[in-house]
Amino acid sequence: MNFQLLKQKTLRSFAGNWAAAILVGLPFVVITYFTSSTGIIYIILSSFTTVGMVFTFSDWFAFEQAPTTPLTTTFRNMLSTPRPWGPFLLCIVVTIYTFLWSLLLVVPGIIKGLAYSQALFIYREQVIRGESTPDLNEVITESRQLMDGHKLELFWLNLSFIGWAFLSVLTLGLGFLWLVPYYVGTMVNYHAALRVGADLI
Repeated sequence: MNFQLLKQKTLRSFAGNWAAAILVGLPFVVITYFTSSTGIIYIILSSFTTVGMVFTFSDWFAFEQAPTTPLTTTFRNMLSTPRPWGPFLLCIVVTIYTFLWSLLLVVPGIIKGLAYSQALFIYREQVIRGESTPDLNEVITESRQLMDGHKLELFWLNLSFIGWAFLSVLTLGLGFLWLVPYYVGTMVNYHAALRVGADLI
């Protein structure tokens, strides 16, 4: 599976359901627009909304059915796990670890960010398997192991969205309503491809 096919798979899931996809990503877009310059407040709120997006799109793609009440479902998924604060705390820990590595140089921070990128997906999988309190550091370690040999390909996949990001900026942020669900949905499919050992490039 190459990057183009990965993106097409996401677009097929959203076909006829773009209104739902936009509503799933809306809390994150709103939080980013109004709080991105306020540091810790943005980190906290964006962590909650990221959890909501990832869990909602993961369920959507797994069951091949868009949520009937996407905005409500997204908010519910922010605190839906057996230990509600778990995925939120995981996002905070990942952010802290990535920031600390970034203090050394930008490149180590980017590398670690890529290495930790699968942590939230792994946390969700462990909860589905019945583990009510996944250990956050073990989840992060599993993410690093899963990304061994894949960090460069994820870097290029992220870079492939840069043109869409520029267009979103040129539309005064309006384009992010479409780009955010498109990007996060593609990351959900990327994780699924990793799990089955798909050849992404």
